Amino acid sequence: MTRRFCQALDLADDPALIEEYQRYHREIWPEITAHLRRYGIKEMDIYRLGNRLMMVMETTEDFDSGLFEHRSLEDPKVCEWEALMWKYQRPTPWTPAGEKWVEMEKIFSLAEQKSLSLL
Repeated sequence: MTRRFCQALDLADDPALIEEYQRYHREIWPEITAHLRRYGIKEMDIYRLGNRLMMVMETTEDFDSGLFEHRSLEDPKVCEWEALMWKYQRPTPWTPAGEKWVEMEKIFSLAEQKSLSLL
């Protein structure tokens, strides 16, 4: 069983910085990949529209976001990566002060829709 999280973040509205950010994400540092997997992140996809990002993250059922954040702050390589990424990233207008990625509200699921007979 997995859990899914969808989060949003903005990028600097600068085509050169956006391209650079995308280059970093074509093959992220192996220490970052290992860190994500070590703490229960099974899959992660990031989508972009203009300078808005949406991240879809699938985790183990027992994923603990608080523990993940705590361990991230203790890992020098993760801190280095996050500091580098902040060059490109910007909070959305709805992001609380001091935060980066914010969880999006799920408003629709096809799987949760009732089947209707078309008789």
